[in-house]
Amino acid sequence: MKKLALVVLVSASALANPPSQEQQMNMMLSMMESMGELDRLSQCINLPPQRVKQLLRQTYTDCGMGDMMADEPDPAYETCLQQSIVRHSGLPAARWQECETDDNDGQDDPLLAELDALSERIGEREPTAAEQQQMDDIIARMQQRGADDMEQMVKGLIAGSQGSESSITLPLYPQAQLLINIPAQGEIEIGEQAYATLPGASFVTTDSPEQVLQYYRQQLPDYKLHRSSLAKAGEVALMQHLPAGFDYAKDMGRAFSIAHVYIQPASAAGQKRLPGAKTLFFIYYPPAS
Repeated sequence: MKKLALVVLVSASALANPPSQEQQMNMMLSMMESMGELDRLSQCINLPPQRVKQLLRQTYTDCGMGDMMADEPDPAYETCLQQSIVRHSGLPAARWQECETDDNDGQDDPLLAELDALSERIGEREPTAAEQQQMDDIIARMQQRGADDMEQMVKGLIAGSQGSESSITLPLYPQAQLLINIPAQGEIEIGEQAYATLPGASFVTTDSPEQVLQYYRQQLPDYKLHRSSLAKAGEVALMQHLPAGFDYAKDMGRAFSIAHVYIQPASAAGQKRLPGAKTLFFIYYPPAS
């Protein structure tokens, strides 16, 4: 059941509070649906997609979301997943294991196979201009596929986040659209340093960065205004507190453990999510008690 254990890209604990775990489950299932994983499992196991989705929900409800930041899934957790999905589906474990895929071996990747064959043909010599162009074309297609996969993943995260606004403990900007909400504390590694992170959510709005900043200065009067030394025009943070010598760009790891709102102009990607968007902002909020 390694596939089920590795598919979740957010850190979660089986002991997470119920709203957080439910939200993470919805996010994960939406992501699997967007990336075609539910359809793949459905075709392989010969069950309707909605039945597969129901089985996965029952399985993750039984076993929790596990620690997805671990280098390898916990064997006990994998055993729980396997036993639960077998129990709920009535299908033997071998049937599910046949549908497992190893995303790391690349054996069924035609682009990687094409690149390997070309590299083997070239060997130690310098590639011809035509061979170099062929190699560049293959790499470009692999990069595009990666970008497409990332886009599908983001769509899944956005879909799974909708309706979770009640878990956000700081004020919500009235004219904003929620993008992604990760409602559980976690950990991020920057360089070789690990930092604890608060729950966080991202939003877009057609209002200006100045309007968003004005709203949050009124709503959070005790928060401190902070502009990083490397901030671009329109980028600003409102921090619950500012450690001595703090600079957001240089101390981003520490920033994620402090409740704050970070505001910046919307990029083309933000405008794609919400036509006419002018502002993208992030809220890092204390977990609900």
